[in-house]
Amino acid sequence: MHQKILVSRWVLPVALAAIIQLPGCSESGNDSVVKNDAERIVTSTSAVVKKSLAKTPAQNKGVVISNKMAGGYSYIEVDISGDIFWLATAINDVKPGDKIAWNDYAMMTNFNSKALNREFSQILFVDRVVTESALASRSHSGIVIEFMNSAGYSYIHVEENGARIWLAAPETKIEVGQSIRWNSGAPMRNFTSQSLNREFNEIFFVGAVQNS
Repeated sequence: MHQKILVSRWVLPVALAAIIQLPGCSESGNDSVVKNDAERIVTSTSAVVKKSLAKTPAQNKGVVISNKMAGGYSYIEVDISGDIFWLATAINDVKPGDKIAWNDYAMMTNFNSKALNREFSQILFVDRVVTESALASRSHSGIVIEFMNSAGYSYIHVEENGARIWLAAPETKIEVGQSIRWNSGAPMRNFTSQSLNREFNEIFFVGAVQNS
């Protein structure tokens, strides 16, 4: 990152000097050319600096610093491993000090919120946030008994606290005996998998499974 910024600082004076010292150029005939070239260099230099300063969060969880509700959104200031980020999400009543988590996000730079009358140099738009305690209550773990992959899905038979259940998740590389975890999913009863030609009395569709 530092290297990009240092390079961008030298680009402008060196390039301008080269343009000004071009042989055979009269002041009157080439003022506009020099000005246009300089503007292009300044623009590209600024773009490099802005890009180099953009940050991505180290993880999708953090501690709430403030929560401003406006225009149907919650603008949440979050401390993520010592870095400060802003989130925009559906109205949420999380409070300073709450530990929260979220899934995927879309980053926007130089975003102007009319509701807050404020511009954010960068902000993460997330579907929703949940408190760490709520996330823990949604989390499950178990041991893989058997599994089969078919039509882009993994059908996983797991044992959780003595109970055996079936999960369906996007195809995942797993092994029998492996400990996995997942968040609560939507149960479907009497579900027939045509690709497997098999009916499940009950199966939970989950977004993903991970190593426990």
